[in-house]
Amino acid sequence: LFIISDDLNNSLGCYGHPQVTTPNIDKLAARGVRFERAYCQFPLCGPSRNSMLTGLYPRSTGILTNSLIFRQTIPHHQSLSHAFRMDGYFAARIGKLYHYNVPKSVGTNGHDDPGSWELELNPAGCDRLEEEGDIFSLRPGSFGGTLSWYASPQSDDKHTDGIMAKDAQWVLERCARDTSRPFFLALGFYRPHTPYVAPDTYFEGYPKDQMPVVQGVAEDQGSAATKRSTKTSPTTSASRPSRPTSPASASWTPRSARSSTPSTRSTSPKTPSSSSPATTATTLASTASGRK
Repeated sequence: LFIISDDLNNSLGCYGHPQVTTPNIDKLAARGVRFERAYCQFPLCGPSRNSMLTGLYPRSTGILTNSLIFRQTIPHHQSLSHAFRMDGYFAARIGKLYHYNVPKSVGTNGHDDPGSWELELNPAGCDRLEEEGDIFSLRPGSFGGTLSWYASPQSDDKHTDGIMAKDAQWVLERCARDTSRPFFLALGFYRPHTPYVAPDTYFEGYPKDQMPVVQGVAEDQGSAATKRSTKTSPTTSASRPSRPTSPASASWTPRSARSSTPSTRSTSPKTPSSSSPATTATTLASTASGRK
């Protein structure tokens, strides 16, 4: 069982965060190995996910932007789950493993690799089907790359991630009964990727007046501008327009690591073929990650 959570940073209890409550992840961490020097391969979701699932650096996959899949650049390379399939494993995916446009692609195959899986489940819950119009966003109509959130009155089992957890249980029960083949199940939760939509109970315990505000944004902007100006040669500075600066991302550094229609279930087996075609603001990311 391979579990991945979209845009979840190390703002977790098991990493010593003073405010975030994550009892279930903490229990899991206590039973295993906690890595304190694990870093993202690339500052974008698509390249990082393709890199992790192929075992190659983004420079080697040739994928340096979102919305691409490794079959477009290295079509004969095997992904992690594809390698399991070729070795006789039952390989299944629930939710997001490769890049998706969140929330618009929730409930679809997104930019997935069909050759990597024998079973693909793409559930969509109330966060995608019913509540999108209720989500507050700093940029109206835009959710994926900006601060946006909604404290939903509906329970876990109505949300996409909750449905996926039930689906994973359903698959695991069947894999346990069929001892003829080993299995590899990849479970990709969509949260806490923006928009931060979660049952309202998860927003309790995080009062706004106690949430820290990120400091040093102006200083970071000035530093970034200075670095760009020093890299610009005198002969080209007059003709080359400077790029606008963007606010620094808000992230907490732990003490231990300083540094679009929803589809239905498809159960038909596929033949493995090598040719078949991860910035959050700390305050609300912490709120959303508390549900895990």
